[in-house]
Amino acid sequence: MKSIIFDIDGTLTDTKRVEDKCFMEAFETVFGIDIRQQDWADLKNVTDWGITEEIILREWNREPTLEEYERMIEVFVGILQRERNHDLSQFKEVKGAKDFFDNIRYETDWNIGIATGSWEKSALIKLDAIGINPKNIAFSNSDHYKSREEITKHTIKQIQEKNPVSDSEIIYLGDGAWDYRTCMNLGIHFIGIDILKDEKLSKMGAKTVFSDYTNREAIIEVMKGMS
Repeated sequence: MKSIIFDIDGTLTDTKRVEDKCFMEAFETVFGIDIRQQDWADLKNVTDWGITEEIILREWNREPTLEEYERMIEVFVGILQRERNHDLSQFKEVKGAKDFFDNIRYETDWNIGIATGSWEKSALIKLDAIGINPKNIAFSNSDHYKSREEITKHTIKQIQEKNPVSDSEIIYLGDGAWDYRTCMNLGIHFIGIDILKDEKLSKMGAKTVFSDYTNREAIIEVMKGMS
């Protein structure tokens, strides 16, 4: 049985711009550090937990305290909610994403899951904005682990607790270079979502890339052929 796992930002939701803006504002508010010039691709773990840890280690030569993490989450989520209330157009779906997600969830017998580098509260704000509720499906995020690999493995574990699956039947949809590398490291299938149409994933070696979900039948056919 196929198991389909989705990233969120840039994969289900077109929220990378507002996500980055809010995260940077929160980081400066909590830590007094301007990270507007930071390239996420230069960091080891491109997750909310990982980014916060790595930058504070670099700047202050220590890990953030639990209280600092909690404050960062609180401020970040508050700013993200403020932006959603102010301008919902910043929280769009990737074209066709919700219908595609619902089709997999309700119209097939395939397993479905979400593995995101976001903290859970911020992930829920973005998913709710496009009408997706992750209740009762496999769902892991940066509250649980700081690395993409561990987050993805946690989602797979939740799926396997209900239905035994082999790696050859797992397909991950993501938009980032870190998503592609995670899938290569774990030995699972990858389908790229390239909403920017910059061909970054294809240049890295991704063999299957779509710009959105408007051609649902084509994506499903590709998935059926992955084994």
